[in-house]
Amino acid sequence: MTSQENTTYSIRFSDIADKEIEKAIEYYSSKSENGEYNFKLQLNQVLDTLELNPFFQFRYKKIRAIPFKTLPFLVFFEVYENENIVYIYSVFHTSQDPDKYPL
Repeated sequence: MTSQENTTYSIRFSDIADKEIEKAIEYYSSKSENGEYNFKLQLNQVLDTLELNPFFQFRYKKIRAIPFKTLPFLVFFEVYENENIVYIYSVFHTSQDPDKYPL
């Protein structure tokens, strides 16, 4: 068993990611009764996964990404192994132009 398997990672958010989350919650809560709940549920599922195992595929240099299960979002993040931190740069809505990728 490696040390990675025993480690829990803390999650930190950039200001951009915080704003993207707020915007998504606002949007989904206006679209349906369960919209906000579904967004938060899927975000929390991603965060729970990252706390235990953040070692997903690299997208750019040290930046990794994980998708939401059914909603069109990618979470872009970096793992700081020495500090046991996952730093989330963006919660990106994938219907946007890929040229707008946050990195």
